[in-house]
Amino acid sequence: MEKRASKTAYFLNRILGYLALIGRNVRLPESGGVWILVADAVHAPWEVVDLLAASYPGVDTQRLPFVALLTDFDVEEFEREMLATGRSAAASTPVPVELEPAEVDDGELEPGELEPGELEPGELEPGEVADGEVEGGDETPPVPEPAT
Repeated sequence: MEKRASKTAYFLNRILGYLALIGRNVRLPESGGVWILVADAVHAPWEVVDLLAASYPGVDTQRLPFVALLTDFDVEEFEREMLATGRSAAASTPVPVELEPAEVDDGELEPGELEPGELEPGELEPGEVADGEVEGGDETPPVPEPAT
């Protein structure tokens, strides 16, 4: 079943590695992967790339190809190009993704890490005054109210 864009917008296909501006009611390419709506068409492509860099750190936005698919004919041409270059076949092959394990707080302190509430050497307790300083000496004097 063919899917069509509900509005003109930018779509990302992470499997194919393409950013596309796809027109309203234009058929989404069936070249592999899923087309995800990532931004409205009111933005420039370079603004969308900046947005993608922040939200999809695994996508190499500096080398992300861009294509405008504003008609069904554009989509047919794009699909032919994907077949000719073998990109759609490569998209159907799963690619392993390496994920780094999340850090878990095991309650043990790392070297140089302080206990909660522990002070750095030379750090003062709240309300403590250093030698030679006058308590409250850095406060500004009160401003007298004008007479009426």
